[in-house]
Amino acid sequence: MGMGCSGQRFGAGVVHILLLLSLVGCGPMADRTPAAAPEPMRIMDPVVAFAADPSVNGEAQVVLPDTGETVRLRMVRQYAAASGRECREVRVAYRSGEQNRLFCRAGTGWIEARQLLSQPGIR
Repeated sequence: MGMGCSGQRFGAGVVHILLLLSLVGCGPMADRTPAAAPEPMRIMDPVVAFAADPSVNGEAQVVLPDTGETVRLRMVRQYAAASGRECREVRVAYRSGEQNRLFCRAGTGWIEARQLLSQPGIR
């Protein structure tokens, strides 16, 4: 008497054996294909999109959706933080002055991170 992963059924307790085999990856549940990984959400903020783009290493001009102001963006630096996260610092040139903003990878997206050191003269 025996039962293999081929689905042959012998003797009593077949349901229990099938359940046990599905838990160890040998039964009917093992044939299921894993669900596709969710696609990353589209980044709506053009400054975050600039920071998140791996091909960017220069400058760009974008229009801020909330104010309609055209700003100049410049990639200042890219580095791996002590936490292991990939981070990018972007200088944003507004009409009223410049500001450095820091963005770090968080899962499949990017978040703005707090600057640890302030830079005098830059808002």
